Amino acid sequence: MLASLFSKPQPSLSVQAKRLVAMRFLIYTGFQTSYFIGVIGTLTYADDASVVATSLAVLFMNVFVILGSFAGGAALDAWGPRRHFFLSIVGTLATGAAILVFGSATGIVLLGAVLLGFVMGFAQPIATSYPAYLTDDPVELKDINSAITMFSNVSIIIGPTLGGFVAAAASSRAVFVLMMLFTVLAFVVGWGFRPQTSHVAGHADADSAEEGERAGRSSNPSTSSRVTFATSIKTVFTNSVLALLFCIIFLSNFGYGAFDPLESFFYRDVLHVGVEWMGWLSSASGVGAVLGAVVALRLPPHLVNLKTLLVALMSVGLGSLLYVGTPYVGVALVGQIALGVAWGVVNPLHNTIVQTTAPLEQLGRVNSVMGFGNMFAGVAPLAIAPWLAATFGVQQTLIGAGMVVTAVPAALLLFGRRHFDRAARQ
Repeated sequence: MLASLFSKPQPSLSVQAKRLVAMRFLIYTGFQTSYFIGVIGTLTYADDASVVATSLAVLFMNVFVILGSFAGGAALDAWGPRRHFFLSIVGTLATGAAILVFGSATGIVLLGAVLLGFVMGFAQPIATSYPAYLTDDPVELKDINSAITMFSNVSIIIGPTLGGFVAAAASSRAVFVLMMLFTVLAFVVGWGFRPQTSHVAGHADADSAEEGERAGRSSNPSTSSRVTFATSIKTVFTNSVLALLFCIIFLSNFGYGAFDPLESFFYRDVLHVGVEWMGWLSSASGVGAVLGAVVALRLPPHLVNLKTLLVALMSVGLGSLLYVGTPYVGVALVGQIALGVAWGVVNPLHNTIVQTTAPLEQLGRVNSVMGFGNMFAGVAPLAIAPWLAATFGVQQTLIGAGMVVTAVPAALLLFGRRHFDRAARQ
């Protein structure tokens, strides 16, 4: 099945589009080898840190992913994809080297979480913006984005699996060597990446200036930034579908946000498995996400709506309860696959609803507001996760979080029908 998934989108892609897919796949696989095992795993297993320390690591990482994404977007607009990609490579290699050399104490690992979060956010435009520098044809854009999404799910399988083997053979910090290796491979592939000149931001000729005007760019970067942010917020919260979607994802992710700082303790103290299982169970979720993406592709058009999204989110909650509900690693494996399938359906549904609802000229800005809400929803529970874990226990807190993820979409399905019907008519 995976072979057919890999080959399906490729025939319609140009050489440069295939190169872009490979660039994103390699650098994202590198991040996936190190994000969970290298930071959270090192704190939990090697440094024997507290839940507070892991919560701080996740908080710092998420905050700096947001800051990095703003910085990456500004760099892309100012210097174009090739220079932005080079900066992403340099930043990732420098981060990996710094963690390997200095990351032997809890405080340094937390600093590593900051650096890793920033470079991950800085590199986000490779997936979200680079396709528009290759073509303005909607069909080709859809094919490129679909291929990037599919291979991103494959990265979630391959990265943690390889990271698990490296952590088992060496140490949890050794995964950063793997991250740097994938980053170098991404640089080799990206060396031949040639975006269309007329699409490159910051190009001085008249064609580029015309492109900038059509994209609504201002000659004053600070003014443009303020107007863009205000306009995108207004668009989201004055459109009933987008406003409902923002609230649905925010509330569901608010419950799921407790998982990041506590999962490693669940593995160590409840499942009684080694750090390598952090990678292998994460890769199981990636397998499920690939299968879920296939399910989403098969959905008929009339099911691409908020109600189907709520059913998928409720399935995420049920999968989470299976994942953390027992002390058995085999059951946790099945639960990870199940919630991965559900997430694999949620993400394409979410993106499709936004893309078919938001004005095309504001699509990128609307997605940035949605992304900020999703990230903040994941950060907010970090303030209470350590207290809940100390009061009720790690597994009980995770079960409670899974119940929130299940209950929110279930309640909205039961009591929000009028709002969905009203939104559908607009």
